[in-house]
Amino acid sequence: MLKPVSLIVATILIAALAVKFHITSGTPFVEFTSAIKSYYLAATQQIDEWLEMHFAQAEAIERLQEENRQLKQDHVVLNAFASEIINLSKLKGYETPPNFRVRVVRALSYAELPDMRKIIVDYGDLKPTEIKGLIYNNEAAGIVVASVGNYAKALLNGDSECSYSVYIGDARTPGIVMGRSEHEMIVRYIPAWMSVNEGDEVVTNGLDGIFFAGVKVGKVVKVNRLNAYIEAIIKPYYTAFNPDYFYLVETSD
Repeated sequence: MLKPVSLIVATILIAALAVKFHITSGTPFVEFTSAIKSYYLAATQQIDEWLEMHFAQAEAIERLQEENRQLKQDHVVLNAFASEIINLSKLKGYETPPNFRVRVVRALSYAELPDMRKIIVDYGDLKPTEIKGLIYNNEAAGIVVASVGNYAKALLNGDSECSYSVYIGDARTPGIVMGRSEHEMIVRYIPAWMSVNEGDEVVTNGLDGIFFAGVKVGKVVKVNRLNAYIEAIIKPYYTAFNPDYFYLVETSD
């Protein structure tokens, strides 16, 4: 097939020759040039159609690629949203005692890596010197201790600075539980004459205003009887280090 430019040049030359030599219509030469013109017009039309189809396909491909990128982004967002809904649905609802209420807060990040027991939660209403308890499905999970901009710093069970008041066993023996390691806590300042036994359940007593009474903390696994007081090593119920949502304990106004 002749190129369009070649066809144009050939047609111009033939037309010029026809004028110069007074070639009239109906001669084989004129019929030949007419055939070339027709062929050229058909060829240019095909080229125009092909170009139009090519650019339309290119635009369609670009549009589909953009739609595919958007769908991938939407897929990521939907997966993240679904994960958040699943995590939130794991929180079990329950009634709080009078003068208390709970508020759902979300873990945003770790506060001091590599320490995974210090986290940042989306709570911006903590007043100076206030301490709030964190609960995960009726298990004491830690405490909120300080404001960090519009958020707050929390210490999970196991952190050495995480402490709150508790009762031990049916005798309701009082003490202060403190973090010791990732899977261990210790109850200190237990009066030496009081009863503490392995297997006793430890719950919050609510006397410090951090938690309300009865939130489960853990079980006693070892008892150390010292001269002036008793220490109880406990295995806490909440030891998760992939935090998501918690209930934060607030007092009712």
